[in-house]
Amino acid sequence: MECASGLRVKRVGLEDSEATYCCMSELPPGHSWSEALPESREWFRKNLGRHVEGYHLLDDGSRVVGHVYFESSEKALLPFEVEPKVAFIYCTEMLRNYMHKGYGKMMFDYVKNDLKKQGFKGILVDATDFQEYMHQSHFAKQGFKTIKEHGPFKLMYFPLNKDNVEVKPLELNYKPSKDRVEVTLFRMFFCPVAVYMHYMIKKVAQSFGDKVKIVEIEPTIENVKKYGTSDPLINGKLKLMGPASEQDVRKAIQEEVDQFKH
Repeated sequence: MECASGLRVKRVGLEDSEATYCCMSELPPGHSWSEALPESREWFRKNLGRHVEGYHLLDDGSRVVGHVYFESSEKALLPFEVEPKVAFIYCTEMLRNYMHKGYGKMMFDYVKNDLKKQGFKGILVDATDFQEYMHQSHFAKQGFKTIKEHGPFKLMYFPLNKDNVEVKPLELNYKPSKDRVEVTLFRMFFCPVAVYMHYMIKKVAQSFGDKVKIVEIEPTIENVKKYGTSDPLINGKLKLMGPASEQDVRKAIQEEVDQFKH
């Protein structure tokens, strides 16, 4: 699909894997998340069509300036119980110079039409109240409606071939070891920020020596459903929300170490 401006939307193929995550080109000052970009791109390449699919918005020079990454509910590595044939968005992005010009609507209109042709019932996204990341207002503008709220998240739905779908967040169900504080890391490397956090949390945990046990788990569909998450856990608890500083990670682990002594 191409519009008058010369921008076009295309389905992501293997040949596009080295152009994924255009968001990493506009990082805030002082962040090193882009160091994890190669590992996320490799994860994307290996899992394309298996646990991730997507669309790219390209400018007239074929540069990726926006994306929508998703997977069908049967294959998505997300902590939700969802009926089959529902598209679940992992993340979306638009470069700053292309915002507020109608290009987001153009991209989403293409995605909606293409997924509808493929027989998807609708599209789900777990939007947030965080202005910087997947804010619910962006999806509301595209016609998504909130169907469930949990914490700072809003589960939103856009119907394609079915007005309503069955979906519920999974309950956290992880029991850590009892001999010492356990830091549990799922190797969910879809997002470069998550990759960066994985290794940073691991490094901080290692600095506690034998007071902390590190467990790394592959985020298979079975494991995500079994444990109810693919986010880092500190002694079985979700103590870190999104990107966190090294100081925040150290504090979260220290709190559990201090409690473990008594």
